[in-house]
Amino acid sequence: MSRLEARQRLLLPVILALLTLAPAVQAQAAECLMVFGHGRNYEPAMAAQNAQWDQVNLRFNRQVVELLNKAARPAHGMVLQVAAIDLARNLGLLLNEAEQRGCAQVLETTVFADAESATFKARLRLYPVLGLKGPRAADAGLSIGQALYTNERGFELSARSLERLRPELLARAMTEEFLAARSQAVLTEGQAAPDRPQ
Repeated sequence: MSRLEARQRLLLPVILALLTLAPAVQAQAAECLMVFGHGRNYEPAMAAQNAQWDQVNLRFNRQVVELLNKAARPAHGMVLQVAAIDLARNLGLLLNEAEQRGCAQVLETTVFADAESATFKARLRLYPVLGLKGPRAADAGLSIGQALYTNERGFELSARSLERLRPELLARAMTEEFLAARSQAVLTEGQAAPDRPQ
């Protein structure tokens, strides 16, 4: 046996392993989530309050990302400050990041005060990124579709409630509910799918 033939025999298992791994890597990229956080209570003259909301939303978002990754749901966090009030620019940044990461879904995380209902709310909301999968025209951009899932909790808007707020604990409970709901949705879709010919 020549040296070339021997080398080819040694490389063959490695090549086969890489070919087997490639579809799994592609599937993982397609299933990743962009976890997008953004507060809503910007007050130009209240820098300390703005910073507090930024910290709450950052901690909430980071915990969600950490828990998703631990649950084998690849997730990438992106958090904007409450001062980022240009919605069109925010959307552009989000879609660009989703495209760079190859994430076909966005999970919004937000904690904010709702003055109309006198509550502060924590929310997880899942959206599809339209246009990421499959061919599209050169001038066609990405967009966000209709919400696929929403989990929202409301609490009395008071100084006491805000002091007792623990973003990490709230994120843990809501992320566990999200994962359970998505697992159930996958099972339901699988049961509803028509039988495939063998």
